[in-house]
Amino acid sequence: MLLKVPSVDWTDQIVYVVDDDESLSDFDDEPDFSEYMWMENEEEFDKNELQRLEEEEIMQECFEAMIEDELEEQINEWEKAKYVELLNIVLNLADHQIFHCRTEEQNTALSALPKNQCNVEKSVLNPMADEFVPLCHQIEFIAS
Repeated sequence: MLLKVPSVDWTDQIVYVVDDDESLSDFDDEPDFSEYMWMENEEEFDKNELQRLEEEEIMQECFEAMIEDELEEQINEWEKAKYVELLNIVLNLADHQIFHCRTEEQNTALSALPKNQCNVEKSVLNPMADEFVPLCHQIEFIAS
């Protein structure tokens, strides 16, 4: 039996001679199912493949959860830093306002005091002395 197979450029045709006895013997023998042997363990293959897919899905969920946790942690740190910065600004403003108010109150109180040169001239205080800092004393109560 002659078989003609086209070549790549279609100008030549390759001729194969096939022995008719061999070709007929293939059909007479029992069919060869060796190429279908992979289907023998199809259920086990499917089970393994499903397990692999489930593991991949679980790993993907874990990665997403880790990324989400890191993102939340970064947001929390940013909010804390923002809160601390805002708190510092508010405290600095409050301190400045309190200092400014106290300074104004002290200036008003000092200006309201009577000024006598004789008080300064008769003073026995040392103008070069260190600033007075009162000591804190603890009072112990005697239990009766």
